[in-house]
Amino acid sequence: MSCTRTESGKSSSDRDINGETMASSQQAKQFIKTIAPYAQEAFRVLGKIYPSICIAMACVECGYGTAGSVKYHSYLGQKVGTGKTATKYWDGTFFNAKTQEEYKIGEYTTIKADFRSYRDMRQCVFNYYELLNSNVYKRVEAGIPYQTQMKQIKECGYMTSSKEVNSVLSIISRYDLTKYDNLSGAGVNPSVDDISDRIEEYNMRQIKTGSKGNIVKLWQIIVGVDPDGIFGNKTYQATISFQKAHGLQADGIVGPRTWKAGLESVQ
Repeated sequence: MSCTRTESGKSSSDRDINGETMASSQQAKQFIKTIAPYAQEAFRVLGKIYPSICIAMACVECGYGTAGSVKYHSYLGQKVGTGKTATKYWDGTFFNAKTQEEYKIGEYTTIKADFRSYRDMRQCVFNYYELLNSNVYKRVEAGIPYQTQMKQIKECGYMTSSKEVNSVLSIISRYDLTKYDNLSGAGVNPSVDDISDRIEEYNMRQIKTGSKGNIVKLWQIIVGVDPDGIFGNKTYQATISFQKAHGLQADGIVGPRTWKAGLESVQ
């Protein structure tokens, strides 16, 4: 999937040399303040992509919330694609809009494309994280410098713009967005308290042997395993023991019932 921001009726003169839509300083700061908590929340649950990158990409993709695409709650420019990838946090709705693709550096082609629409900003951000954690972006690594991670996102084809990587990095620096990347004050392990009272809203995904990410760290904290974010044999055995102790099917897979019991056990 190659995604760029929608033009939504704006001409190229509405954008600065970095490809960003002109927005007032107040608009920019308010947009960042609004979307940051959702980026942090999605990072806690799905992991990998730094909140700072998600926030800055949204700033570029929808012009700090000024683009016409926001009426569809499209803040990150996800296209429909095949419609079969990253569908847990997307209900299949979409809209058609003009967009500029830069298939060759310096040459812009205007096309019409189908973009995903959402019921709210949170769903859009979660679908972004879901997409970036799919096999399409498997070459994007976790825990690396954010500058490198952003370049990997570009290399995997999220956007065709030759300027967007620099625009995103510039916004991260300008607004000190890396402050949103440290969620606990001492590393990025998720907080059980942040999630335990909102299990239905978080819609915790199933994890099992081989799963990775912050969602695994959360489960490891619950069952008393060193939270390295990798669902290996120790986590599997701890899960079996937990399931037996709580009268659940002891299959080593953390599904809805196991999640519910786990989160309730720490309240």
